[in-house]
Amino acid sequence: MATFYLLPPRACLDDMLGGLLSKLLPGLPLPVDAWDMLTDRLASTGSWPADVYLIPRDDLPDGQPPADALVAAFGAEPGDRVIEVGLNGGPRTWAVPGGVSALVPAR
Repeated sequence: MATFYLLPPRACLDDMLGGLLSKLLPGLPLPVDAWDMLTDRLASTGSWPADVYLIPRDDLPDGQPPADALVAAFGAEPGDRVIEVGLNGGPRTWAVPGGVSALVPAR
């Protein structure tokens, strides 16, 4: 069973990371792809399971409910865990329901 972290949009993540790094390393420029570099490094050294995915919200297709979008764009399956991380408040955890409308129809 996979776990999908549904994160704020990339622009928010970049701003938050930039704010942190500017406090830790004042005067050093932030690489353009800092967020991607950080997540790749953490995934490779953090001993995370292979079925953990970090998905910025703006990587989801527009106009679909999150569960449908995760199924259609990222291969989520019924029962997979989703942890929605917002900018305000704590995370919300839910499971991908069965019978999601974005499932590919039978041929």
